[in-house]
Amino acid sequence: MKIEIPKIENYKRINALACQVHNLHVNWRPDLFLPTKEAITKERLEYLIQEKNIYVARLDNEIVGYVIFNIVEKDNPILRYRKQLHIEAMCVDSSYRGKKIGTQLLEFIEQVARKENCTDISLTVNEENDVARKTYEKFGMKVKNIAYSKELK
Repeated sequence: MKIEIPKIENYKRINALACQVHNLHVNWRPDLFLPTKEAITKERLEYLIQEKNIYVARLDNEIVGYVIFNIVEKDNPILRYRKQLHIEAMCVDSSYRGKKIGTQLLEFIEQVARKENCTDISLTVNEENDVARKTYEKFGMKVKNIAYSKELK
């Protein structure tokens, strides 16, 4: 497997993958997510490529997954300094899941975080996404926060 920054010509494939993940979120949280055919815009992808904040996983020259991230420095006088790599989105094509591609993307992004002298890696995951949660926990990530919400009608 090869992990690399994509090209804008890969837009259709990356959007198709983003739609796979988005559709899961629509099913889990229809109160929040709306169905769409464009889960990532071409302009957003151009920005991510320019900033080097997206990497794709290729298997036999086919894009089978991606990870989108950003790095944020948190410097607050009452908190310990942190330079955090935050995973905004990660996707593995549904037909390739269970083949350790997600784990390899996480291992790669950990190398990026170490190279950038980050103090930690963070992400959020839907509580119903058991497969992803197990992958993150197996990778050594721990639950640090729990978010609550109450829908007002």
